[in-house]
Amino acid sequence: MRPTNRRILDAAMQLLVKKGYHATTTKEIAEKANVSEATIFRNFKNKQGLVEALLSQHSANRNRIFEQTEGDLYKDLLHIGTCLLEELEQRKDLIKISFREPAMFQDVINHVTEYPQSMKQLLVDYLTSMGEKGAIQIGDEAEHADVFISMIFGYFVHRLHLGDRVIRTPQEKMLEHSTAIFVKGITAR
Repeated sequence: MRPTNRRILDAAMQLLVKKGYHATTTKEIAEKANVSEATIFRNFKNKQGLVEALLSQHSANRNRIFEQTEGDLYKDLLHIGTCLLEELEQRKDLIKISFREPAMFQDVINHVTEYPQSMKQLLVDYLTSMGEKGAIQIGDEAEHADVFISMIFGYFVHRLHLGDRVIRTPQEKMLEHSTAIFVKGITAR
């Protein structure tokens, strides 16, 4: 990506998070990025084009995450949870925008939810294979995946909105502890 476009997208993201879509103008974005407003229109057409460009720059390789699993339920889920949390962290500004003006940003919401949804399906497939190996109880893989993703996403959203004002457990320790509890709950008896 050209440095000029990078500056424009960075400025747009900062202003959209701070002020919202309606309150942010292309003139303000141009000023913050130190470019002319015509440059924004030439490169992105309009403000919606900027949002679309912001969305397109986030594409995680979900399959890579699962290719790195080893067959150890705890280690694998800890790895998957860590990767999910890292990906959410990389998308946090988009998530903030979608929370700020959800009716305006259906495309952003669809983009933000696409990653956890695809991760859920891969997680269901992983849990199914672990069930077939006798490592976990079989039959509730989709529900298990929902709980696991909700646990990670809930921690992320809490930290996004409240910082460490309520939950003070550091991220690594939270992941280790919650993954251990989760594994204990789904392990075949």
